[in-house]
Amino acid sequence: MNIFKKFSCTIISLICILNLSLHPNYIFAQEKDDFKVVAYCSDLFKDPVETNIQYDKVTHIIYAFLIPKEDGSFVPVKKPDELKKLVKKGHENNVKVLIAVGGWFDEAYGPLDNRFEKIASSDELRSNFIDNLDKFVEEYNLDGVEIDWEYPDLGQSSLNYEKLVLELSSKLKGKNKYLTAALNGAWSKEEGPEVSKAVTSKCLESFDWISIMAYDMNNEQHSPFWFADTSIEYWLNRGVPQRKIVIGIPFYAHPTDSTWKVYRDLVKEDQENAYRDTAVIDGINYYYNGINTVKEKTRLALNKASGVMLFDVNEDTLDELSLVKNIDNVINETSNLNTDERNSKIYFVIDNHELIFDESDNLGIPFIDENNRTLVPVRKALETINVDVSYNSSDRIVHATKGNHDLKIPIDKDYIYLNGQKVQMDTKATIKDGRTYIPLRYVFESFNYKITWHESSKTIIVTPQS
Repeated sequence: MNIFKKFSCTIISLICILNLSLHPNYIFAQEKDDFKVVAYCSDLFKDPVETNIQYDKVTHIIYAFLIPKEDGSFVPVKKPDELKKLVKKGHENNVKVLIAVGGWFDEAYGPLDNRFEKIASSDELRSNFIDNLDKFVEEYNLDGVEIDWEYPDLGQSSLNYEKLVLELSSKLKGKNKYLTAALNGAWSKEEGPEVSKAVTSKCLESFDWISIMAYDMNNEQHSPFWFADTSIEYWLNRGVPQRKIVIGIPFYAHPTDSTWKVYRDLVKEDQENAYRDTAVIDGINYYYNGINTVKEKTRLALNKASGVMLFDVNEDTLDELSLVKNIDNVINETSNLNTDERNSKIYFVIDNHELIFDESDNLGIPFIDENNRTLVPVRKALETINVDVSYNSSDRIVHATKGNHDLKIPIDKDYIYLNGQKVQMDTKATIKDGRTYIPLRYVFESFNYKITWHESSKTIIVTPQS
């Protein structure tokens, strides 16, 4: 009898596990653990909306925008046939497709926050909104919804936002659909904007992920790396788990009020613009994210978040300078590294171009020494900035010259000579595995270069002093 009971319990347990593993909610939960590349695809452009989508390099597409009316219904989307085609091609390529509801402004209706306020404050209008949105999701075979209410306020507005989110979440989760939100970035790790404080903990728990709009801060600081970093930290401090944080990356430049410039147009003007974050065109300074910053933000997201959100994918190119392609390259490169390799790997951007050290080059790999200083292989690093390099093996001195700069770097000494003047260091040049390594900061600063270290992405940025 005891053997039969034990056998019966085992069979029942196996059946429960099998049922759980086949249940849609269980499968859905596993999918969300993967790194996300969320591509916004807007109907704001004249071209077909899905023109620039590289389906093999994205995991989710968010079509924008579905505009709410004050009665809880919706303005018909501008290109319904294109949306249907996008969903079909997305699903054929195992890409989930969501609809973004709202946005900051509609060219025909103006700011949309008052509409959200009116809908969310009424039980009847909230019900209409959710029912109509549910019908839209079913009609277009969508995988979920992103709420883009910009923005609820503290107080009653916050409570109404919470009601809308919780009721919509209940409806969508019952059908195994995503619910996500576009939320603000933050310029402080501890103190976000007031509108972000209006998003309650219950709301944050209900979202499958949040798309952080870490852009549009101002012209010069439109979307710098540090803003992405502090934005992630702010929402982590708010209790949002890493697996629910997706950092937004703009594919367009500021200012936008004079002449709209998207990434593909900037590159068309000059291919070198692809590697910069600023460009001057017709006397106007444009600020954006080029390849180097986009790759660095992707590494940041791999370390501290769970994905990147791209606004908007139609602004990209489709060649080797494609931002989506470079994001995909970073993901693939990182996936081939083990934990130790990932933690120790350092990235370099010198004169706006990434300098790659690879084992196959047999030229040495940078490392951080016991003094917490970065040492780099001498020849590859200095020849990148057109420095002439020689080595006197009898004196064990590296001799580097460029223009009026004459630098001598003794091996295993805590000093260098710049134009005959002794400069003390807190580290030493060394020879390791037959390769000569030099302290990056001291040497590059000797040639009038500025060194910037980004801990969150393990990236060293080397730029000429102005």
